[in-house]
Amino acid sequence: MEVKSLHLQVQEMRQSLFDEGYLDRQYTQLEALAKDTNPNFIVEVITLYFRDSPDVIASLEHELEREPIEVPMITKCILRLESSSASIGAIKVYKELKKANTFLQAGNIEGTKAALGGIKKQHRELRAKFETYFQLMRHAAGPTEVAVNSS
Repeated sequence: MEVKSLHLQVQEMRQSLFDEGYLDRQYTQLEALAKDTNPNFIVEVITLYFRDSPDVIASLEHELEREPIEVPMITKCILRLESSSASIGAIKVYKELKKANTFLQAGNIEGTKAALGGIKKQHRELRAKFETYFQLMRHAAGPTEVAVNSS
């Protein structure tokens, strides 16, 4: 009964990521790929995203603090993070990046800096949600290997 309850919790948590607007249909496309190839695919892709994206956010923050401001470098950071966020379906992060890019293209550096706060907030929230979600998934899956006596 507990396993069934855990699986239900996993399903409900997954649905809440969509209902709360953190993810879009791109994430379901990744899940479909995982079913066809590697059951750990989605975890690996999301893990890579959260391994690499903080560096891009840090670069963006650094570029916004430099004098003089180099719009092409800032644009490069935004577009790189936009692309990776869109590819996993991280729609709230993506929308904040679009906002930052709109400010940047309008020459509003202060607006871009303010949007960075939204990017960081949404990224942090999504990361926390995925950490909880993946932990629940692992718990629901139970032990995956049986200990073998090597003697």
